Amino acid sequence: MNHVLLSKLIPPDPSIHYLHRSRLLKKLSKSAHVKLTVVHSGAGFGKTSALAQLMTNQNQRFSWYQVTEDDDDILPFLRHLFYSIQRVNPSFGKEIEEWDHFYSFPKVEDLNKLYRTFINEFCKTEEPLFVIIDDFHLVNHVFQINYIMDKIIEHLPPHIHFIVASRIYPNWKCILPLRMNANLVECKEEDFVFSAEEVEILFEDFFDRKLSKEEVNNILTLTEGWPIVILLLAMQSTESTLPIQEIAKFSLQDFFSYLSEEVFENLNAGQQEALLKYSIFQTFSLQLIETFYNKEMATQLKELVKYHAFIQPLVGFQEFRFHALFKQFLEVKLQEKDYEQWTELQKQATNYFSHQKDPVNALYHAFKSNDEELIANTLMSFATTFIRAGQFDYFLERVKELGEDTRKHFYPLYFFEGECQRYRAQYEKAKKAYEKCMKFATEQQDRFYILKANAGIAHIYLDTIQPAFAQKYLMNALHLVDTVEMDAEELHLLQRQYAENLVNLGRAGEAEEWVLSKGLPQQVLAQGNLDVRILLRQGKLAQARKLIQQRENEHNYSLDAHRESDVLHALILSLLGENEEALRCSINTIHNSLQDYSQFSLAVAYLRKGHATWVLNPLLLEEAETCYLKAIEVMDEIHVTRAKAESYLGLAIVKIKQGVLHEALSFVKIGLYETEKAQDQWVTALLLTASTIIHLENNNLGEAKKCAEKAKELFEISPDYYGMMVTNFWLSYIAYKNGDTQEFMQCFESFASLCSEHNFYFFLNKRTLFGPERFLSFWETVSYALQTKPNDQNIQQIAQFLQLHPDSLIPKHTFALRVLGPFTMKRDGLEIVDKEWKREKAKELFLYLYFHRNRFVAKEEIMHTLWPNSDEQSMNRDFKVAYNACLKVLQPDRLARDDSPYILRKQSMYKLHPVIAFSSDMEFFEKFAKLGLNEKNTHFALELLLKAYSMYKGPVLEDLSSFQWVEGKRAEFHKLVILVNEKIAQIYAELEDYQSTIEWAEKLLQLDSTWEEGYRLLMLAYYHQNNRPQAVRWYEKCVEVLEEELNIEPMETTILVYEMISR
Repeated sequence: MNHVLLSKLIPPDPSIHYLHRSRLLKKLSKSAHVKLTVVHSGAGFGKTSALAQLMTNQNQRFSWYQVTEDDDDILPFLRHLFYSIQRVNPSFGKEIEEWDHFYSFPKVEDLNKLYRTFINEFCKTEEPLFVIIDDFHLVNHVFQINYIMDKIIEHLPPHIHFIVASRIYPNWKCILPLRMNANLVECKEEDFVFSAEEVEILFEDFFDRKLSKEEVNNILTLTEGWPIVILLLAMQSTESTLPIQEIAKFSLQDFFSYLSEEVFENLNAGQQEALLKYSIFQTFSLQLIETFYNKEMATQLKELVKYHAFIQPLVGFQEFRFHALFKQFLEVKLQEKDYEQWTELQKQATNYFSHQKDPVNALYHAFKSNDEELIANTLMSFATTFIRAGQFDYFLERVKELGEDTRKHFYPLYFFEGECQRYRAQYEKAKKAYEKCMKFATEQQDRFYILKANAGIAHIYLDTIQPAFAQKYLMNALHLVDTVEMDAEELHLLQRQYAENLVNLGRAGEAEEWVLSKGLPQQVLAQGNLDVRILLRQGKLAQARKLIQQRENEHNYSLDAHRESDVLHALILSLLGENEEALRCSINTIHNSLQDYSQFSLAVAYLRKGHATWVLNPLLLEEAETCYLKAIEVMDEIHVTRAKAESYLGLAIVKIKQGVLHEALSFVKIGLYETEKAQDQWVTALLLTASTIIHLENNNLGEAKKCAEKAKELFEISPDYYGMMVTNFWLSYIAYKNGDTQEFMQCFESFASLCSEHNFYFFLNKRTLFGPERFLSFWETVSYALQTKPNDQNIQQIAQFLQLHPDSLIPKHTFALRVLGPFTMKRDGLEIVDKEWKREKAKELFLYLYFHRNRFVAKEEIMHTLWPNSDEQSMNRDFKVAYNACLKVLQPDRLARDDSPYILRKQSMYKLHPVIAFSSDMEFFEKFAKLGLNEKNTHFALELLLKAYSMYKGPVLEDLSSFQWVEGKRAEFHKLVILVNEKIAQIYAELEDYQSTIEWAEKLLQLDSTWEEGYRLLMLAYYHQNNRPQAVRWYEKCVEVLEEELNIEPMETTILVYEMISR
């Protein structure tokens, strides 16, 4: 609760002079039935008193927040609102930590996240709660405050009631809908104006003076029913010598001044002196008066409070304030009486509150003193406090009020102005302020503020990801470190910034050396996961993964930090080939970011989901493309360019895989523009690696080589050993394709050495972000290297890892099968037409081997399955013909009697190559289905199952019904499809998405009309949509189908669901 003034959160006690106004209180009491009550009137109409009386009468649980002028920034406002609620409801916000900690001025995405945080906490509050905000007009000019108030009130749960008192009517979008839906109470000036009866009762009951009707009418005419004036008139009426009708000649404002004078003059000299001295304070307590003045003044305050309504009690008659208009009168009176005393008291109060570490009150009194030197010193003393509290606008407005000469003399104020502007993302203004500070500090040879100004400008370039520009200023600041006194925290921050800038420049190795040489603490390096990024950009992926896993288990880790760690972890996992886990991290972050409206994390999570999606399944290119475009869209919405280059990288790879070369190259060009603008050499190297893959896909070996060599140079600067390993592989592959043995061996030996030294063997058998789509590429290059240099230890280790021998047969082609729905097969991306098979039995032989690909199949088994009615001689002849035709399809340039690399033989048994040559939609379906059905995380399970189902285009080999052996496979797979469909529908029901539940339950019944879970899901979904008749109809349909198809009754669970919905 640092930066929170508790006295603002304590409700005022009802005044002893407050008249119980039934008509007004009755209207205000309707606030218990609406979301919002607006109490709107000018000064002196009794808004605060009425609300204090209302809450006392109703005995309701309520929070109170008395807004003051220094709350005119979003974070101070929300902090006071937050803690005002927590004061009466201690459980409010207990589970959320550091919700008000921002590294920069809150943007719209941050505001959305904040209002959702408040709404979620309100929803956890079980009992009704009134949230009162008084004097809202003091912050009504702040866009962020109005934006978040509008959103909070729009989404309030029905048991939370906001009451806002203000001299300016709020201009919120939610007002009109609330008014139309009878969810708004409006109390305006006319509701506060005194009636004749109330005037009569006030004078008679509280001031023992009976008025005639004529006097009542004169008072109403004179005062226009203005409560504060009527109250003052009543107070002095017992002692005034002037008849009421004699003062009718005054204007209303003059009348108030006259009455104030009358009340004041009726006091004795000691009381007058006390009131004048109290008036210098905004609020004052008995303790303050006793400490600042003396005990006698505190005693006098106790007596004055009993009889004078212009002193409003705030905290159990221990703290008080004057009515605003009467305070103004007293201030003018004191200045007229003794201006020097007025000034001296303000200076004393400034020093008092400075000593008490109360910056707002200290600054208030400094400004009242009109002493610019005192104001400037006070601003400098508390500048850091204001900035940490997020009171940027308040601080900047106060600085603006100083003269140019004063600001020049107190030049550190320019540094703090720069800090405020930088937090507000006003970078040009910030830079100008820092430069002014540097100029005047240089004139005074003030090394400390020369350092601070340089660090401030560097921070601008760090915030805007311009590391080349930041470097100069960081170096300037670091050169001065040994010549000034800096606390450890400030020094570590500067040293960390330098390390971060080196990382952003693509020089992670230098950053690591710098960090070690300066002995930066772990908690400093953990900020923004700098230590993880240093490891990642050096290709130390296993270490980076281990560190980030440790961090994710830390309980003191903030929510935002977890989001950032998750998406960083997803990238590391994609590079490691742990693609299921990368997808899990991305999906979890998307779900969580949507809940708390963390837009930047959402954008990066979509980007990393795009990576994981196409790497896991190359058939899901459209889904991956959608993810990348969504990431760019969100980043554009929040005006953030970080990570856009990586999105363009992903789009480029997707486009080349879709066969759209010009779009792929265009996206690389856009991405390179982003990275060159930011001078980020590491991401530039990633884009060049992607460009290498794109040119290879287009068989442009020359351009591919140029890109790979440039990428390798940039990776060496970092140095990123993983990036160097990847680029060496691609350079060796290009040399292999070009037939350049010398260059091939040079690059491949480097590749093999890096694999061995850094244990990168996973790159050879896992699909990774920058690895080849065809594992065949590894077999080709490793086999060639093994033949060229068979005794090289690193090459031998890679060959052993791949179980590759010098005499191993290497396939030349890869095949992609579609077996769900009509059968199609592609060789190296080109579809094999039916006539290539020559014989249907050749196709059937191949498919039989494919469906039994995990084992060797005996020749006898194949022959009796494909030719069940033939004799032995005919079967052998037909098998030989079909087998040779099949081999010719798999390897069109095969010579007769050559061994096949695609079908392995062991005596009279046959098996397809187990790893590198074949893939199918069915494999992807089964993989995602198995993962999804076993997954415990609901959202991740749904994502996996939907990915599986997107592969399903119909029954297995739908157009090959003549293959009798397929029936068993088809029925077995049909059961799996049903289970996947059922699980998807169940998850949607669990998530309370009943429309999607209905859609998937209907699909389930299309697959099997007797599947009872489909009927149960439909019944429950329609029941929850308040459509009981439709729910009952589905039960009746279930009974009918089961009777007709199976001659059975529904299960007991189905009957129980029916009984529940029919009650």
